[in-house]
Amino acid sequence: MPATPAPAAPSTADEWPLPDDWTPEARDVFLGVLDERPDLAGAELSSLSQAAALVSSADRLDEAARAAGYVSTGSMGQPVVHPASVESRLARTAAATILARLAASGPASRTAKARGAARTRWSGQ
Repeated sequence: MPATPAPAAPSTADEWPLPDDWTPEARDVFLGVLDERPDLAGAELSSLSQAAALVSSADRLDEAARAAGYVSTGSMGQPVVHPASVESRLARTAAATILARLAASGPASRTAKARGAARTRWSGQ
């Protein structure tokens, strides 16, 4: 039985089937990175998808915190920062970390590293 080839990845960012539950900001992040890094595949593409999902979660958590006036009631009845506000910040931090890793491993970064290695090699160090 012949092997069925895997479907080809969409050729442009606009052709990607994005999850319906992603917020507009998450979609912009995903498509923006794909525009800059069309070479993404495998683990890097999965990381980008995870970062976009985190952005979407952060957006929804922001909405919940905003609806509550960013304040909640603590265990002793005192006003505290709404937990959704804290979780939103954590989700955005995690997304930013993933996106920074993707930017650092991009083609321009590899070229810069290769250029630096060549300089070192030819300078006799």
